Amino acid sequence: MDETGIHDDAAVVAVGAYISRPKHWRAWKDWNVAKRPIKVFHATDCANFRGEFEGWDQSRRDAFVAKLLPVIPAHELAGIVIGIRLDDLNEALKGYPEIAEMLGTPYTACFQWAISIIIEIATERGKGERMALVHEVNDYKGEALKAFDYVKEFLNPRNIPMTMGFGSKADFPPLQAADVLAYEGGKFLRNPQNISRRAWTALDPDKTRIIARRYARDNMGELTSRFTAFREKLLAAGWDGKVAT
Repeated sequence: MDETGIHDDAAVVAVGAYISRPKHWRAWKDWNVAKRPIKVFHATDCANFRGEFEGWDQSRRDAFVAKLLPVIPAHELAGIVIGIRLDDLNEALKGYPEIAEMLGTPYTACFQWAISIIIEIATERGKGERMALVHEVNDYKGEALKAFDYVKEFLNPRNIPMTMGFGSKADFPPLQAADVLAYEGGKFLRNPQNISRRAWTALDPDKTRIIARRYARDNMGELTSRFTAFREKLLAAGWDGKVAT
């Protein structure tokens, strides 16, 4: 799992995740071969000719990406990307300060939504086997762990054993795939009706490999309604209305 849009003036905050079984991740080692001479692939560095891509020109960069990205959908990996358009969220929450407090940061909302979908997939299609989630190290570790614990306890009907850890892209190469998905997913979710970028098409060539969801102007009312109903339910159960931080 990885995120995008939390450190700059991004239009969309998004969380991307790839899920698979260990045998498929082991087979994915050809990513390390395809990405040579790059040691650790960072999508934003690639897009902006920074880091290991400094000094590259566009033709070299594009040829490299065209070779590298198809490695991801060549394996049995399921992608999930969840995003929130920040301008639409801020506009929708102007009259709902209590909902804004409950929602927390947009990143945390996207993260919780993403792992909720992962649990749903595991519940419906899995065999109850243990799951290990690995997230790129970021500044929101505490919030992510709280959201993870909530989903694990209350949105996990089969009580699937789950753990969560944090690591670097250098130590966990599959995080580089999540980095690509979060970066390209954030761009796709700005306006899914637009013509898709070539990189997004490379990640999901047959439009069956990635679940992409977002909250934006067209469905932001659904978000506020869900949280309002959830808050009222908690109040009726005796909650004092205070949100722990």
